Amino acid sequence: MTRPATLENLPLYFSSNVKSTFKVVITNSPLGGRGLFARERINKGSLIFTNEPTVYGPRANCEVKKFCSNCFHISDLCYPCGKCYAYVCSDICNGSSDHIKLCSFICNNWRLKNNWDKIEKTSLVLARMIIYVQFLLLSEKQRDLLGLFQRSQIKDTFEELNKLQCIYYLPEQHVEFLNIVESIIKINSFRISHSLIGNKIELRGLYPLSSFMNHSCIPNTRNVFTSNYLMTVFATKDIEKGDEITSCYTGLLWCSPARRYQLYKSKNFWCFCTRCNDNTEMGTKLSALKCFNKPCIGNLLPKNPLDLQTKWFCNSCKIFVPYTKINMIQSVLGSLVGTLRLDDEIRLENNILQRLTIFIPYSNHVFVDIRLRLAIKLGFTDDVSIKELSESRLELKESLCRGTLRTVAALGAGDAHLRGLLLYHLHAALAERARRSPDQYEELKSEIEITIEQAYNILQGDISAPPDLELRRQYLGPGCDKPQEERFFILDSPDKVTNTL
Repeated sequence: MTRPATLENLPLYFSSNVKSTFKVVITNSPLGGRGLFARERINKGSLIFTNEPTVYGPRANCEVKKFCSNCFHISDLCYPCGKCYAYVCSDICNGSSDHIKLCSFICNNWRLKNNWDKIEKTSLVLARMIIYVQFLLLSEKQRDLLGLFQRSQIKDTFEELNKLQCIYYLPEQHVEFLNIVESIIKINSFRISHSLIGNKIELRGLYPLSSFMNHSCIPNTRNVFTSNYLMTVFATKDIEKGDEITSCYTGLLWCSPARRYQLYKSKNFWCFCTRCNDNTEMGTKLSALKCFNKPCIGNLLPKNPLDLQTKWFCNSCKIFVPYTKINMIQSVLGSLVGTLRLDDEIRLENNILQRLTIFIPYSNHVFVDIRLRLAIKLGFTDDVSIKELSESRLELKESLCRGTLRTVAALGAGDAHLRGLLLYHLHAALAERARRSPDQYEELKSEIEITIEQAYNILQGDISAPPDLELRRQYLGPGCDKPQEERFFILDSPDKVTNTL
């Protein structure tokens, strides 16, 4: 007889889809609820555990597009299954075991309402509900696990379910179960990295062991997602025995007020970590506003960052500003940021930038985010390759990468995914400089090799990793014994090199 799932036997209970060295234990956490803790010292870069998703499907509020309910490819060629009306993109997907199981369940358990003939709308609603319907297909053993997960206490309208009930007569027990599922997946699911190759809808999944990782604004892990949606968790820094193993639920470079509000809105808790309690955020001043007392050039910072109604003070002239005025400014900033778009030439509208500079210093997270986006996009768009960048733009890319890397380091993020991505783009800028000026190669060689090696160690295997990551490491990394001209051949003709591997 199978033992019921408990916190203690969870890794063993899910041994079919959790690969772990059993370096972790689940127990009560001072951060709230349960958490994962290290049973032994875990060195930076070490694999902690890997698990498959119990279910996976489109993210909440995904764009309304035609996508296959089986492989999730976006395509206008998708058509409704002749039996269950779920979108499929091909006969292969229509005949797959997963679709047959889904189709059989819908046809045998749900009945279309009288006179309902809007097949296209049915297909769109089913597409957005796929991840929830997958829970209904779980085995009894898998459903047993669901009782261990925390549930969201936020009572929002479950719009997708309401739309489904407008189309089908659903058994009451299914409606009740789907509401429970929604409260679980809302706070326990993970966004699956989006591949740079292919055209799939953005996905999320419920990963059983990963769901017990609590949030930290300075996490000690990173998640790597493979092409078959395995989630592998690595240590981004040394983790001592007894330390809690944490993940970041928000943007790493968001300022504390933005992170804390998002956590409360989406996860129903306020964060009180060391970073949130530091009004300078480890000296980065991501939250800082410009002093209102002109011509003072100081920065406004929260006196008590954990207090939502705290006064803000200038670190230069020492004036105090009430939280009501700060909230108003942050609201204006939110509206401006919502209109920010990089144009086809990777520029921002000057009038928006000028308005932003009235309120915020360049250390503010809004400008940090702009610099990050520019660092990654310059030379990596469909219109302009890195070889086509002007000297000034190439220099700008290198500078933006270095500056953002300093911010990531100041936050103590260790070998986070973001650091790997920035190292890759810094490497690309340095390698392009050396390609254009071969006489600079010896001067740049060491950093070119170090940056791609470190980027590879962080990003390898991830579905969102740059497609030429491994190729660059092979030809421009520290282990390459090819002459200089051959090393840079891949930057001129990457397709030719790829075809010879």
